[in-house]
Amino acid sequence: MARRLFLLSAFMGLLFVLSGCGLFGPKDAPSNGEIDPPRLQSQPAAGSDKVNELSADQSKKADKPVSMHKVYVLDTDGFVVPWEIELPKSEGMAKQVLNYMVQGSEAEKSLPPGFRAVLPKGTKVLGMTIKDGVATVDFSPEFKKYKAEDEQKILDAVTWALTEFDAVKEVNIWINGHPQEVMPVKGTPISHLSRENGINMELSDAVKPGQAMPVTLYFQNQVSDNLTYFVPVTRLIPETDNKGLAVVKQLIEGPKQGSPLFSALLPSMNVKSVKQQKDIMIVDFDNKILSYNQGQASPDALESVVLSLTDNSSAQKVQIMVDGKNTVKAGAIDYTKPVTRSMITDSQAY
Repeated sequence: MARRLFLLSAFMGLLFVLSGCGLFGPKDAPSNGEIDPPRLQSQPAAGSDKVNELSADQSKKADKPVSMHKVYVLDTDGFVVPWEIELPKSEGMAKQVLNYMVQGSEAEKSLPPGFRAVLPKGTKVLGMTIKDGVATVDFSPEFKKYKAEDEQKILDAVTWALTEFDAVKEVNIWINGHPQEVMPVKGTPISHLSRENGINMELSDAVKPGQAMPVTLYFQNQVSDNLTYFVPVTRLIPETDNKGLAVVKQLIEGPKQGSPLFSALLPSMNVKSVKQQKDIMIVDFDNKILSYNQGQASPDALESVVLSLTDNSSAQKVQIMVDGKNTVKAGAIDYTKPVTRSMITDSQAY
């Protein structure tokens, strides 16, 4: 299975701890949000006590617990994509994530060629608060210095990065201590942003005005022949009572004509039914989905199904069936049982 950027980018040597209080930064005195540059130190003589002290200090840092967090960046085709990085566990993680999304940051240097950070160069997070599921982030004036074509991409990236945290459902944007109703360049409304606003928005060819609903689909893009990643795309499609079934059919239909993206579900595949039972979404395919490798399904195909269905419903798990039987095999994941989104993300091999 192709290696993926979607879930891991190891920023070697770049594990900075930003100071602050609480999950979203200090409550009393807002931090300037800057990432401190590495400090240059003179090298002590070999065998000195100072060497032993440094070794002990480095050992403590190596043992420091870390966690994975998604930043949202722009790929070579201009799509806003999730990029998972390893950060030291600390307070103010959401604020730290946004700092890694600033152009010119050290983090941007570790992105693949052609990828770039989305927040304008010099942008700082002056403060962040959360109340009743709404995160209010205060950016410095540098936040205003972006190209008009990047406005919606900035909103997508900030909203989706912050709503990766369970405590955040909506996002409000302030600039230099002042609440904003619209973005400064094109005037896009920015009150109570949420994932319902979508990401990488596109229209279905069959959609009619006033009769559309959004679905977020996980297609793929690639950096090279052996390096692929998932790209979330929100597509407006005709309204239907069975959103889950519509999602899988859209995955089979694939990206819009002319798009650089591709779907791991082939047009020849058929979905027989999709229904939700409590917190499990049950998807039943015909046996054409088993044509990937000696009677097995494509891991990429099933992963895109799980990611897409959990993004578009309240379901926490997805059960894959073929002709009514839960005997599907694909890669390292046991698809005979319901699969969670975290099982998909934790199983990626690089």
